[in-house]
Amino acid sequence: MAKLKQASLFKEEGELIAIREKERKLEQAHREFVKLPAKLALEKKERDCTMPPMAEIKERQKINRFEQSLSRGQIENVLRTQRHSLAMMMLLATGTLLMLFWAYKIMIG
Repeated sequence: MAKLKQASLFKEEGELIAIREKERKLEQAHREFVKLPAKLALEKKERDCTMPPMAEIKERQKINRFEQSLSRGQIENVLRTQRHSLAMMMLLATGTLLMLFWAYKIMIG
């Protein structure tokens, strides 16, 4: 009978330990749950401080696209000017060569 009673006590002690462990976990979860609103508010504040609002991001993207198209237009203007300059240089070189050829023809005879 004493062994049966002792076995019953061990079983009850094991259950008591399990119940206390569950209680400890629940208390810990409750403490974390209580801290959650403050933690969320802090995270929101950090997000607001580090990342601009979505409207501002879209505005920046729009400005970047405009500046890129403007710079592409400027590049096209520079290339057009360079093509015109190259054509004028070729005409000048051709005219100079023709004048030298003409002067050579006159000298020879």
